[in-house]
Amino acid sequence: TLEFGEVALTERDFWTRQASDGTMFYVTIFHGNDSSIYVLYKGDKVTAINSWDGEISGSECFGNTLYFKTGNNKIHTATFHPPSEIQIKFIRDLEKKETCDIDMLMRRTINYKEVIYRACDDPTKGIIVDVTEEKLRGTVNDVLAIHR
Repeated sequence: TLEFGEVALTERDFWTRQASDGTMFYVTIFHGNDSSIYVLYKGDKVTAINSWDGEISGSECFGNTLYFKTGNNKIHTATFHPPSEIQIKFIRDLEKKETCDIDMLMRRTINYKEVIYRACDDPTKGIIVDVTEEKLRGTVNDVLAIHR
């Protein structure tokens, strides 16, 4: 039996991402610089100060942190500090020939081998994908998971 402790009404175009500590991040998706990130905490809406450029085009939680990519290929983090702060940090630019698949799984080619890693991982230490690009792209559009 599922028991729900909270009902939240949100904007129309949004993603929800849950952190390891249970924090629910709400990411609204609008064109331009109008994207937003917020948390509902004890009935109050805590909204992050928009310190990034461009719309949010991908997001996922790793640990207690939300990682997100903007349309101008920059990776940021959002961390909730109860009761009333969401801290935003710029992490890095996407590398040349690096792509961001669904749910912030990153990929690029190193020494003629395709490697995959999470946005929170060191890009130089990815997992080698021992499958040809043609076969990989012939079966799925994006990498959905990494089994370690």
